[in-house]
Amino acid sequence: MKAETVQRLQSEFDALSQTVPGEGIEFWFTRDLMEPLGYARWENFLTAIKRAIESCEITGYKVDDHFRGVTKMIEIGKGGQRPVEDFKLGQRSYKPEKLAPEEDTKKLERRVRVDENRLEKQSSKLPHKDME
Repeated sequence: MKAETVQRLQSEFDALSQTVPGEGIEFWFTRDLMEPLGYARWENFLTAIKRAIESCEITGYKVDDHFRGVTKMIEIGKGGQRPVEDFKLGQRSYKPEKLAPEEDTKKLERRVRVDENRLEKQSSKLPHKDME
């Protein structure tokens, strides 16, 4: 990612941060981060969030320390509201810049598939234990 893009995103992330009243703890709502990271649909962004949660689990971190599930009320037509799923990313957690922009996620998925195929081909060339 270009330095200008990183600086622009950092400024946007800073502007989107929230603070817990009376505690001064900074956090972000993931839905607020969708657009700056290039996601048009929550379902697509939720896939990236779930991957980040899985990475957190795999690396041995407590998911609840980094991703706090919340329900927010959003405005709908004629002054109504409805609940929506969201996540809070806290100061001790995954920072917004650690959530991959949508195009980066797709590139990563392709790279993982290519690597898996390459490893599968290489492993078929290795001698099997029963052949020794």
